[in-house]
Amino acid sequence: MKTFNKILLGLGMMGSVLGFSSCVNDLDLSPCDPSQKTDVSKDMDAVFADIYLNFSTYGANGNSPVGGFDGGMAAFQRAMFIAEEIPTDEASWLWDPADYGASYNGGLFNPNQGCLYGFYSRLIINITLCNQFIQNVEKGYFDLPTAEDQARAQQYVLQAKALWGACYYYMLSFYDKVPFADATTPIGAMPEQLSRTEVYNRVVATLEDVVAAFGANQVPVYGYVGLDMAESVLAKIYLNAEVFTGTPAYDKCYQHSKNVIDRLGNGGYYGNGLARSYNALFGANNDQYVIGNAGNEVNEIIWSIVGNEVNLTSFSGSGFMQAGWIGDNGVSQTLAKPTKTEALDGTTEETADGYIIYKYYADASEYDDAVKTYDDAKAWQKIISEVVNGVAYSFDPSGTGYISQEWYNAGYGWKCMVARKSFVRKFEWDDVNMSVSQDRRVALWQTSAHGFTAENISLIGDDWGKNGYLCPKYSNWAYNDDGTINKAASPTNIGSAAGDYAAIRLAEVYLMAAEAILQGGGGSQADALKYVNWIRQRAYADPAGDTSHYWTSLTMNDLQNERCRELYQENVRRSDLIRWNLWSTGYTWEWKGAVQNGTNLPEYTKLFPIPTRVMTASNFEQTTGY
Repeated sequence: MKTFNKILLGLGMMGSVLGFSSCVNDLDLSPCDPSQKTDVSKDMDAVFADIYLNFSTYGANGNSPVGGFDGGMAAFQRAMFIAEEIPTDEASWLWDPADYGASYNGGLFNPNQGCLYGFYSRLIINITLCNQFIQNVEKGYFDLPTAEDQARAQQYVLQAKALWGACYYYMLSFYDKVPFADATTPIGAMPEQLSRTEVYNRVVATLEDVVAAFGANQVPVYGYVGLDMAESVLAKIYLNAEVFTGTPAYDKCYQHSKNVIDRLGNGGYYGNGLARSYNALFGANNDQYVIGNAGNEVNEIIWSIVGNEVNLTSFSGSGFMQAGWIGDNGVSQTLAKPTKTEALDGTTEETADGYIIYKYYADASEYDDAVKTYDDAKAWQKIISEVVNGVAYSFDPSGTGYISQEWYNAGYGWKCMVARKSFVRKFEWDDVNMSVSQDRRVALWQTSAHGFTAENISLIGDDWGKNGYLCPKYSNWAYNDDGTINKAASPTNIGSAAGDYAAIRLAEVYLMAAEAILQGGGGSQADALKYVNWIRQRAYADPAGDTSHYWTSLTMNDLQNERCRELYQENVRRSDLIRWNLWSTGYTWEWKGAVQNGTNLPEYTKLFPIPTRVMTASNFEQTTGY
């Protein structure tokens, strides 16, 4: 079991017992003043951990601070995914047509869409929790009798500011009249609406101070954030500075990215700080790659949204990233013909095709039942179609698209998402059917090899299995360092996912640095090429020193495609397309603009409207164009 902070674990089990998020209502998106609550002066650690809880969990309806809305949809990672990925070429949501349908999936937004309310509310709630904690420390609400307590409080404040900055990265990405609140905003007050440029200036100034205050080589406790997360978020904001302010800041993006690379870009199998296996980064034991986890050889996951299959569950994070893509369809374990009547000691016989027949029956009656079951079964249930992880499966010939949740060690699957064909085509396939690739980043996908089609005939749930590839990135298997499955270390309780969600990875920092270099922000072309080649080497599982998949030159188009391949489903795609001027025009994908073959989008769709429920309760101005 993961050894994340016991206070965060406890809060995950109890809900928000000590935190204040349950005080939030629809109109006043701010937690209650702690001076009006039970004395919490002794509970600084627990109150602080509640901030992290609001990034990690909240799922079921009735256990969410966003009133009148699906709690799972309003969990942080899932809300960001819905905003950044669903309207793009990477993914689509097949159900809930009132909120999604062709319009939202097509990049057309309106202020009455519930998913936009969930996105906005989650950001405001988390921003407010961060601000409130900082105020509580500054106003002396917590009992901090020792110098050690006071130093810990200041470290917590820096972390709260880093998380606040991450929320404002998304606010800047989606609004031009940005609701802004910091630690100087009175508790309970409505956020002030400011221009993008003004908010950008305030946020980067705060994060610059946080980076400086953390000090060189500050490493957080596992599950919490520190210097590298704060500086990576700052680099992300500078990468998009031209979108946010009209003035590029690639030089600052490069410098901060380089700082992170200098600290983390060493060690491990490849000697560059990257994990040896891409797939292992998204498995049940991916905490072994999270910065701050004791004994790690590499620290590729810089910001981890913690999950645990027992103590910190959620309809978001890694669990959502599995369940949203998969489901059981047309597959069952092959029914082996009984071969023995007598009781045996559990010995097995392995056939030529690698299928294992277990020859143990407690008595003749059990054997007779097994024979009857076999005789009554359909012919296809007796035929081995494929062996996965040592288990034989048979495929129903009447089915369309074959998949089993067991292949992912998953407890549930929702059949909610498919990928767009334009995204699938960005990968390097060995066949015209796009079913075989050496790129390990597609290893968990379900393609034409299992009866799925890359064509997007529709974006409706009833067509799941015949309207797009399935592109799961996360699984609930534990992985060895080389990417092979470690069954012994994998969860046996598969009611929920065990892995963390990798919110920021060192690979993204390498790609930010490379892009900043190509845009004239400093560094050398040779460094940019080196960073991208390291990512490609790992993607193809090439041995250390093997340069088979290295490029000899690097263009901006090359980098864009590699960034898409490496960072898919990591909540960057919409912002990337906008930064590259490919969102409205210049690139078309399936169902863009709610048209099957795609069409251009209006410029105003580069922004989200402020939700109607928020507009009604405030004096805000609506986003430009809405």
